[in-house]
Amino acid sequence: MSSNKNIYFSGLNGLRFFAALAVIVTHIELIKEQMEFPGLHSNNKLVFELGALGVVFFFVLSGFLITYLLLKEKEQTGSIDVKKFYYRRILRIWPLYFLIVALGFFVLPHFKFMELPFFSKLNSHLSILNLGLFLIMLPNLAFAVFRPLPHIGQLWSIGVEEQFYLIWPWVVKKSKNVLRTLFIIIASLIVIKIIILFFLRNDPQNPNLLILKKFIAMLKIESMAIGGIGAWMVFKKKYFQKLLSNYFLIGAILCVLFLIYFMPDKIQDASFLVYSVLFLIIIMNVSLNTNSVIKIENKAFIFLGNISYGLYMYHLIVVAAFIGFLKYIGFEVNNSIGSQVIVYSGIISLTILVSWLSYRYFESWFLKIKHKFTVVKSGSFIEE
Repeated sequence: MSSNKNIYFSGLNGLRFFAALAVIVTHIELIKEQMEFPGLHSNNKLVFELGALGVVFFFVLSGFLITYLLLKEKEQTGSIDVKKFYYRRILRIWPLYFLIVALGFFVLPHFKFMELPFFSKLNSHLSILNLGLFLIMLPNLAFAVFRPLPHIGQLWSIGVEEQFYLIWPWVVKKSKNVLRTLFIIIASLIVIKIIILFFLRNDPQNPNLLILKKFIAMLKIESMAIGGIGAWMVFKKKYFQKLLSNYFLIGAILCVLFLIYFMPDKIQDASFLVYSVLFLIIIMNVSLNTNSVIKIENKAFIFLGNISYGLYMYHLIVVAAFIGFLKYIGFEVNNSIGSQVIVYSGIISLTILVSWLSYRYFESWFLKIKHKFTVVKSGSFIEE
């Protein structure tokens, strides 16, 4: 990974797809439950936890990739072009984000067959303040203040990503000791969250504290900083080689599965920190361990990784539309394998199709412009 070679992390496209798939699975079950279809959610903790873990995985991966690219740019150019960084992020994230916002507020509420009873009765889409928060890239704050908006609730995590992107180039550019800065950020956020929980414990009904708690709980910058620590280790070629082992990889996967079922209740609020470390070990082994038992670098996974942003952004709409259509035509969904295969294969295939069409005919136009602002060339699609 010398400075005169292309950056290449193999297998990460596949990991991006599986993270998106984890979120899709959880939301399929939640929406089936909303539409009174039988499902797996009520008695399967793994299915319920997959979505949250998929989002945390995305956060760690973002921290890892973005921090590495910024460190590489700083090494190659002596600084970081923050303006170009913002242009790249805007061109990748904003077009599809604002398209989904427009659909969620102005189009989808008119399709009654997609209606989710619990959310739709709240009429959140009628709130001007809610829309305003989405328009200024604060969907996570909107999520804390209002009930989730039907079909676009996934956008809260995009808000967290954007807030991360806002500060991160400055963190790397100005810091003389990036590793120390990352640990300070993690420690500071943990202390802030503990303080908020302390005040809330003394005043549990305070509405402002409840909103602040929800907002801060979603602001998982610590996960991104943990990913950044991994990027620093790889960039500096320090310590990370000791983690490149199939024993660590398999151990991390088994730990994730174990903790899903046996995580102590007292540390549930902080469990994402443990998962973040385990996910970093998985990311580093899949992408850097040449002897990794997980080999997911091929054309299919590269394709799916390229459209993974669309998979994440469109999937709630597709899930609601597909299940709503089945309900509208009177198709009987039950717990049989055949019935579940129809639901899952139909939703996943349709989500892939919609995401590919979006990538090919909508997002790619902005990506062509985005490449003009690239400073560090990469050998694979590694920047989100």
